[in-house]
Amino acid sequence: MICNATSLKKYFNESTKIFFLYGSEIVLINDSADQINEFFIKKDFSERIILTKENFKDAQKIIMQNAGGSLFDSKVIIEIIHNGSGTTLPKDVLSVFDTQNFNNIVIVVRSTIKKINKNSAWVKLIDSKALIIECNKLKTYEEKAWVKGRLNFMNKNDAEEYTERLTNMFSGNLVAQNNEINLLKLTYSKNAENQKINYDDAEFMPYELEDKIIELDTKNALRIIHTIKKNEDHYAQYLVSIVGSIINTSISIFQNKKLNLEDLGVWRSKLRGYKKFISKSNIKKLMPMQKQIYHLDLASKGLTGISKEQFWYELENMVVQLTSK
Repeated sequence: MICNATSLKKYFNESTKIFFLYGSEIVLINDSADQINEFFIKKDFSERIILTKENFKDAQKIIMQNAGGSLFDSKVIIEIIHNGSGTTLPKDVLSVFDTQNFNNIVIVVRSTIKKINKNSAWVKLIDSKALIIECNKLKTYEEKAWVKGRLNFMNKNDAEEYTERLTNMFSGNLVAQNNEINLLKLTYSKNAENQKINYDDAEFMPYELEDKIIELDTKNALRIIHTIKKNEDHYAQYLVSIVGSIINTSISIFQNKKLNLEDLGVWRSKLRGYKKFISKSNIKKLMPMQKQIYHLDLASKGLTGISKEQFWYELENMVVQLTSK
C-alpha cells in the first residue's frame, strides 16, 4: 500500500508494522518517521534500535535476535537509515522486507531515494509487505496545512498568523520552515525572554549567541558554545535553531530586497547588527549552510549516527564560517 506523507495518520493501525519512506523532501521523511515512532511508543514499543550503513549486513540478525520478545516482553522499533544515491535499496536492506511480521517489532526504513518505479520488482516486493510513504514536494495548500499542523503548540490566532508568515517567507522550502518552527517551539512563551543559562561564573541570555554571530565575534561565539557543551549540552538543539534562524533570515533578505527585517522577526535592537552581518556575507556561502543546519538539527536529536563530538565540531565550524570576515 502507498500513501502520501500528509495523510499518513489515516493509515495507522497496529497490524501494519513495516514502513518504507522515500522522496525528495527529507523534512517529510523525518517528520513521518517521528509520527510512526510516536504512535508505537504509545503502544508500549519502548526500545529503539537505529541501523546505518555499517549495520546493514547485520539487519536480519538483529531482527531475529529481537523477534518474539524476551523475558521482559520487550517491544522494539528498528529504524534503518539509508543514505545511498542509487535508485534501489541495498540487498541487505531489501531482505528486511522478506522478514515475517513479528508482533513485537516495528521496522522503519528511511531512504534518500527520490523516485521509484512502481512496476519494478523490488518496489512490488515492498508494496506487498509494507506501507510505502511518499515524501515529495507539497502543493501550496498542502504546505500551509503542514506548517499549521506543526504549530499546534500555539493558540489558534498565532498559529494562523505564523502559518501565513512562514509560507510566504519560505515558500516551497520545508527545510527553512522546519528550522523556524523548531526555534518557535523553544521560544514561544510569555516568559521566554527571561530564561537564562549559566556559564563560567556569569549569567547570559541564550540569544547572546545570536548577538555574537551577527557581530562577527568568533571568539565569544565559540566561548558560548564551548561552555554550553561543557555544562548545558541539552541546549544543543536550541543553539542549532538560533544559527538556523540567522541563516534563513539572511537568505530571505538576499532573495527579496523589499523584505523588512522586522517583518522577519528581528528585534529592533538587533537591526543594525543584522544589516552589518548581511553586508559582510553572501548568498553563495549561506545557501549550502541551510541544509547543513537541518542535518545538525537531526544530529542534535541523535538521528544521524554521528557522535556528539562530531556534532559539536560541525556546529563550531559553521559558526566560524558565519563569523569569518
